[in-house]
Amino acid sequence: MPEPKIAQYARWRQNVGQDPAKYLVDPGSVGTPGGLRHPRPYLVNGKMIFIFPVGPEGFHRSGQAQLGLHHYIGDNAVDGVTVHYEEARIELSGTFPGITSQDNMVECINILRTPPQDPGLILRAPGVFDNEAYCLPESWDFSHDSDDRTHSIDYTITLVRLGEGKKLKDPHGAAATPNPTVRRGKSRGKSSRIFTVKDNARTFRAISNIVYGTPAKWQKILQLNGNTVGSWWNSIPTYQLPTFRWPVGTKFRY
Repeated sequence: MPEPKIAQYARWRQNVGQDPAKYLVDPGSVGTPGGLRHPRPYLVNGKMIFIFPVGPEGFHRSGQAQLGLHHYIGDNAVDGVTVHYEEARIELSGTFPGITSQDNMVECINILRTPPQDPGLILRAPGVFDNEAYCLPESWDFSHDSDDRTHSIDYTITLVRLGEGKKLKDPHGAAATPNPTVRRGKSRGKSSRIFTVKDNARTFRAISNIVYGTPAKWQKILQLNGNTVGSWWNSIPTYQLPTFRWPVGTKFRY
């Protein structure tokens, strides 16, 4: 009996850099939902940006007022005033799935432990909150259970809310530009440089490692080459972009 046909992106093939997490199929870009219900959330801190590979699987929004209370001996009531109306916290929990989990964990920790730029760490989570939230990172936890035989890493991130920004468009929001409070004029410097794909550097991560000194900046190459990548978009699932092997001779700006 012939083997049933399976879409190329729906099965995991060993040693080709594909992510085995089934729910990463067609996750969409930062501003579009793809096969998910909402666009993926992301954090912005100055010039840094971290994009969650998928949306948080759980969130907890809590608040607590600060009260000034006066107690009387033997009485059954108190006098009190509200000193501060809300100290709010946002807790995000979920999983960094598949073989990219460690890279995602490292990039997430880097943005969480970097001193926040004014007006604070910006959280955009379409489908969870209506407005972007200005926050301070308070705590984060990453774990991999001893009996888990996958590559996945679970996370819990707690942020203290400082305020709210502009209203989000959902589900068709667009990513914020890094360091959104700074305006830049037209560059009078040298134009973008060109990298030509060769045998030992055929993926965005490999190219990023050569031109920027780290594979973690591969998304910058993607942003600079939207037109080139866009012509391949229908045939390449988004989750494969960091490790997709481009034809030798393809040119990318960086």
